[in-house]
Amino acid sequence: MDIADFPANSIKLMDARYAGIIKKAVKILIQHPKSAAAMMKVSAHESRAKKQRGKWQEAGVSVPPVLIVSATDNCNLACKECYSANVCREKTPELTKERIAGLLDEASAAGCSTVLLAGGEPLLARDWVYSVAEHKELLGLVFTNGQLFDGEWYGFFSANRNIVPLLSIEGSPERTDNRRGGGVTEKIKSVMAELRKRKIPFGISVTTGAHNIGEVTAGDFVDTYIELGCRLVIHVEYVPMGESDEFLPLSENDKQRLSAYCCANTNDENAIFIAFPGNEAQYGGCLAAGRGFAHIAASGVLEPCPFAPYSDRDLNSLSFIEALKSPLFAALRADASSLHEGAGGCSLRNKEAWIREIIG
Repeated sequence: MDIADFPANSIKLMDARYAGIIKKAVKILIQHPKSAAAMMKVSAHESRAKKQRGKWQEAGVSVPPVLIVSATDNCNLACKECYSANVCREKTPELTKERIAGLLDEASAAGCSTVLLAGGEPLLARDWVYSVAEHKELLGLVFTNGQLFDGEWYGFFSANRNIVPLLSIEGSPERTDNRRGGGVTEKIKSVMAELRKRKIPFGISVTTGAHNIGEVTAGDFVDTYIELGCRLVIHVEYVPMGESDEFLPLSENDKQRLSAYCCANTNDENAIFIAFPGNEAQYGGCLAAGRGFAHIAASGVLEPCPFAPYSDRDLNSLSFIEALKSPLFAALRADASSLHEGAGGCSLRNKEAWIREIIG
């Protein structure tokens, strides 16, 4: 199946959903003029970017609106069952500052609108954070454990409103400290209080699995965070890295429950609620490999998603567009409708032999 064969309504649905999120962000942030102005620039870019993605689509290249970047493999914590620490990638030098800046230029021109900076701990990757901030047309979301915040970082996020910190939690303070380490929650709360004091909007990233879904979808769970200034709630579905009785992936019923919870909060006037990757079936299947997002490892190799460390393209030596022409990506997109997560998390991780065969 060629990229042109993808249901047009699926692509339009993704574009409409993304545009709706940006539009709501502007509305929610109206009480923060600098942040609202920054989101309006992002919104204007997305209108142009959508057209640019359409042009590349016609040329047979699937440009994702969202880039997920593992900005560094380094981290200041040692969380239990950390996917980044357990993914088997060859240790190689990370991208240079110059290549990062050039890559963001290329991605923005091609039609990307949002860059998700993860890790490791992205605040240890200043080149990526500062480069995204300099691209005022892009929305940057920084998934941080919050422990490295200091006066410099508060000043940075205050000055660069197109880039938003998302503080990672596991649910209750006890759950967060159990997985991430003692004292982590206390620091996160102090960071939230300081961000609120400085009138800097922020979000939370909630690792969500069968072990905590009842807790994190309870009616009053986010109230405290919203009162502190949280304006974005992203439920990141837990992907297991091995056998664990403590952390469990979402069942199909759990996924439906999470989707229903986020949908029920669509009209919330205080925050945006997102499940990631969420209900991919409505978009025609797996959103990885450029259909909705793609992943850049710290070394610069282009991968389908953070949980699938397979690559046949290296951005150190290829342009962004040339890398997106990956045969691996094309094969995965062609089979997107048959890639279902099921009870074990990422579907691509369950098809390693097939993917290795494609890579050769």
